[in-house]
Amino acid sequence: MPHLLIELGGQGPLVLLLPANGFPPECYLPALEPLFARYRVVSLPPRGMWEDAGPAPGLPGTWLTLAEDLLVGMRRHALPPAIVIGHSFGAVSGLLAAVRDRARFRALAMLDPTIFPPRLLAEFAEERRKGAASARPLVRAALTRRDSFSGEPEAFAHWREKPLFVDWSDDALWRYTRAMLRPTGAGDFRLRWRPDWEAHYYESIYTESWGELDRLDPALPLLVVRGERSDTYLAEAATLLGVRVPWAMQREIPGRGHLFPQSAPGETSRVLLDWIEAAGL
Repeated sequence: MPHLLIELGGQGPLVLLLPANGFPPECYLPALEPLFARYRVVSLPPRGMWEDAGPAPGLPGTWLTLAEDLLVGMRRHALPPAIVIGHSFGAVSGLLAAVRDRARFRALAMLDPTIFPPRLLAEFAEERRKGAASARPLVRAALTRRDSFSGEPEAFAHWREKPLFVDWSDDALWRYTRAMLRPTGAGDFRLRWRPDWEAHYYESIYTESWGELDRLDPALPLLVVRGERSDTYLAEAATLLGVRVPWAMQREIPGRGHLFPQSAPGETSRVLLDWIEAAGL
C-alpha cells in the first residue's frame, strides 16, 4: 500500500523509525524494544518496501522525495508530532523533512547519517553530473544481489557468510532474514526491499546536507550518533558537525561500524533513552 505504516510496538507518545537503505524496520527491534514501555514505535519505510511502488526510476533522483513521502505519510496516517529516529539515509530524510515541516517533529535522532565531509559530497555531485553514479560499488552490488531464496534457512546461511554481517549476532541476522523475505506463493521467497530501489537510492545520494543542517531549528532536540569504525559518518564529518551545529548532542558507539543499531542494540538503546531523558521528551 502507499505510504506503508508498520507498527513495531508500545503505547504512548510517538517514535518514528526511518531505516537505512535495504534494511527492514523489524531488524531494529532489539534496539527499540526498550522504548516500548513509554512510547508507540512505528515506521514509515520508503518506496523500496511498498508492494505497489512499481519499478525504480531509471535515472538518479533526489532524497527530497523521501522527505516528501515521509510528510505525506504522516499526514495520511494522522500521526502526531514524533520523536524521529533515522539511520543512514533515513537520518538524512528525517533532516530534510524536519527543515520543511518542523511542526511534525518533537526531536530528531540521526544514527550514523549519510553525511560525508563536503569534499566527498562535492565529488559525488560531480560524479552524478557526469552520469557516472551507476558505477558506484554500492549501486552495482544492489543490482546484482541475490533476491530469491528457497526459504529462510538458505537466506540466513547466504547472509551469514557476508562481511557486512560479521559483527551481527545470529539472533540479529535471523531477525533481518525473517523481516527481509516475502513468500511469492510459488514456494520460494523474494526480498521485501527491492534491489532496483536500493540501487536507485544509492545513486541518488543527497549532496547538500550541510546546507540543510544550517537551516535546522536550533530549538529542535538533535542527537547524532556515530559508530567508531563507521565508513559513512566519518570522524571528519562529526568534527565539522560539532562546529556547524554546536547545539547537537553527539555520541559514539565504541568499536562498531555503520550498522551499530543491529550489531550493538543495547548500547544504541541506552544512548537513545539517555538523550530522550535529558531532552525531557
